[in-house]
Amino acid sequence: MVEPVATSGGISPCCYQHAVTADAIFCGECGKPLLRCMAHEECGGLVGDDGCCNVCVRPQLYLDKDAVTEVKTGGVLVLPLVFYNASGVGRPLFITDVWVREGEGARRRIELPWKRLDAGGSNRLNVQTGALERQGRHGIEITFAAATNYFMREERFCFTSSLSLEVEQGGSLVINQTINSSGIGAGSDTVYAPIRLETQGETRKAAVGGKAAELGLQRADNFEAAQGIRGYTEGPLKGVVVSRGARIVWKGFGPDEAPSGPITTRDGIFAMGRGRSVRFGGDNQIQLLVTDTSGAIDEALSQAISRRHLELFIQSGRLCARVTGQSGVMIGDHKYGADDALAVIGNGDVIRLLPKYPDALTLQVRMRANYGSVEEITITRAPPMPASAVSDGAPR
Repeated sequence: MVEPVATSGGISPCCYQHAVTADAIFCGECGKPLLRCMAHEECGGLVGDDGCCNVCVRPQLYLDKDAVTEVKTGGVLVLPLVFYNASGVGRPLFITDVWVREGEGARRRIELPWKRLDAGGSNRLNVQTGALERQGRHGIEITFAAATNYFMREERFCFTSSLSLEVEQGGSLVINQTINSSGIGAGSDTVYAPIRLETQGETRKAAVGGKAAELGLQRADNFEAAQGIRGYTEGPLKGVVVSRGARIVWKGFGPDEAPSGPITTRDGIFAMGRGRSVRFGGDNQIQLLVTDTSGAIDEALSQAISRRHLELFIQSGRLCARVTGQSGVMIGDHKYGADDALAVIGNGDVIRLLPKYPDALTLQVRMRANYGSVEEITITRAPPMPASAVSDGAPR
């Protein structure tokens, strides 16, 4: 694992220091839960409630240093952009979409001739504005979606840069960045100077001292939710995002059998199955055994549950499940097997651990959303374990 770099994003340096301890759940200094990146074993990164690892996800956007763009009266301006991946841990980014919006107009999608952006690499994209027919200010907003992958998991985020193009008398053009300086990555405290484009006949050349001019970026979280890039895309939770630090409350389990709180494992996965729990030296966060209302274990049905049957995690602002048990699970009305794609779990969904015996053991999911964010998830087991019942942790 590489040495993590403390970056912006609300993560305190003390949290990184305590996160190197494998079983650490909370920071010993500030007391915040340690929410590890899905690729923590490689990057050593932590995430905030927004789920973004600033070690893995470090895009930068530049105006190219030597580009010349031709503009005629009533014509258009071409902004030569360079996308750069500043990740120091070899993590590629995938720029999946780019949008441009001018003034109060609608956003338009720009076709991309490329997608992959390797760490330390850059790709160029020319973005054309509308006609600049008058002197004065012309607002432009550049927004793009970036994805990062780790094995079968993916996180997607949006970033935006807001500029104003001001055509001065004499034909010169000044680009002013209108965002604040609370951007991302190593340049988050940079104060950006205006970029002046000087007219030379019918051409304008970026006068930026021979260097590409970095454009400030900030997270476009509202846009993410509205476009379904993060959060739920349909149903009663449409536009709602599950916080990476959402507290999970487990009901119907024995005393101290299920931990309450956010997912703080090293890989950000909450594993469940027949095998013993971490509390008893196993690999699961919760041991799932079929019982009756008295707490007596049904050995035959319990054997139908795989040792590691189901994994829960929060991905791109949604509660997701990956089925690892051979008998599969039912989530709502759909059966998922071990070879199927990830399942998105919504409010009110019922997870049936044994599809052939749908009422043998179920988990009902309830979510509570405030201001577009889910901060608490309740998962209720049925039938419930009696208050006096405690698993012995024995492997089955």
